[in-house]
Amino acid sequence: MKILTKFRNYIITPFAKSNLTMQSNLNYIKSLFKSDNVIIDKSYNQPKKILLLALFEKGELRQDIVNLLKVAKQQDLFVVCVNTLKLKNPKEHDELFDCYIEKYNFGRDFGSYKTGFLYLFKKDYIAKCPRLILLNDSLFYSRKNLNNFISSLSNTDIEVLGATENHEIEHHLGSFCLSLSNSILTKKKFIKYWKKFRRSDVRPKVIKYGEMKLSKTLKKCTSSPNQFQALFDITWFTNVISNDIKLIEHVSDFYRTSDFVDWNKASLRSVIQRLSDRYIHIDPGMLHIEGNVDVNMNDSIVNFAESTSGVVRHVSKAVKANDEEEKVIRERVHQELRNDLYECFSFGSQIHQNAILLHFLGMPIIKLDGLYRGMFSPADVENIANQLEEDEVVFFKRMLYSKPFGGNVLSGWKQAAFYRGLI
Repeated sequence: MKILTKFRNYIITPFAKSNLTMQSNLNYIKSLFKSDNVIIDKSYNQPKKILLLALFEKGELRQDIVNLLKVAKQQDLFVVCVNTLKLKNPKEHDELFDCYIEKYNFGRDFGSYKTGFLYLFKKDYIAKCPRLILLNDSLFYSRKNLNNFISSLSNTDIEVLGATENHEIEHHLGSFCLSLSNSILTKKKFIKYWKKFRRSDVRPKVIKYGEMKLSKTLKKCTSSPNQFQALFDITWFTNVISNDIKLIEHVSDFYRTSDFVDWNKASLRSVIQRLSDRYIHIDPGMLHIEGNVDVNMNDSIVNFAESTSGVVRHVSKAVKANDEEEKVIRERVHQELRNDLYECFSFGSQIHQNAILLHFLGMPIIKLDGLYRGMFSPADVENIANQLEEDEVVFFKRMLYSKPFGGNVLSGWKQAAFYRGLI
């Protein structure tokens, strides 16, 4: 961002905050005169695991949401959906909904979560519920591995299990996907959190008092730290990478490429730099030469490498390695590539940082704001799209490309608000 633009946004930010707060307060007042509309309300006759899904769907349900609900019903989940918009004919999906509620559009996803939990508390379903899965439609649900994914969330013994974690500000689980045991659902702290949660349309407030505070509450409710985990965490990732040589060979195909966000990104170039820093040394016999000859693989010659084999060839050529030495170099390349991946994996939000690789490895959820927030580039979107089933591609790309990077398309106070994370 240019210096003048940064300065202008800094000046405008207080106005943007005030404007958004005023809009949220007005929306709150309007919400006081709106009641929730429970359109489908089937009885919860026997203890079943529950899916609570927050929706922002107008007219028709997205096809990926229909696919998700079909998987949920196949696995005998009791489906509760809270929608902040209106469907033309909700009852046409009667076989997919056990409860369908339409509410006034206030409070973002956590406002819908609260509506859903208050409904479940009022009906006294929570006491009987063995497990609850919390999801929302800020995600695209790919059919790839979706059945296994929902099964993993539904059948785990971990008290609090998320899909991915986030180390920004402080460690927490992504609130777009949580799986909670009955021991958590019935804790007084958990119930109190939802009853006292104050809805807001202001994004930072929802993050602070929603996602962050919910994670803190859930940590307090668990019986031990090991009972608060993410399905696709760094431990899982290191196990996958350490045992898959074929993946290591072409893992660069799954690197994120966007430069709008300054999280460290894995790259073959950084692997070469690691090798150069750690293993490449100047021949002692050349140290007396004037100018101190710099033996640096990055500067010696231009090379093209799109896989680990390409890096091995480049390094072997640079140091004039024989066949035995090349085998050692290959092992070191694999080791340093893993190290690079491990270090970059935990930057920021894992579902954004590692979206392409995680989807390839079996995580069927993709954040729809990836391009808008600057975490994805168009090349990243295309890379994910290439992994989808043919009939999913056009719809997926349309949803992502309909929200291009906010820093490029927003202006005035909205641009300032975007860069400050207010919208």
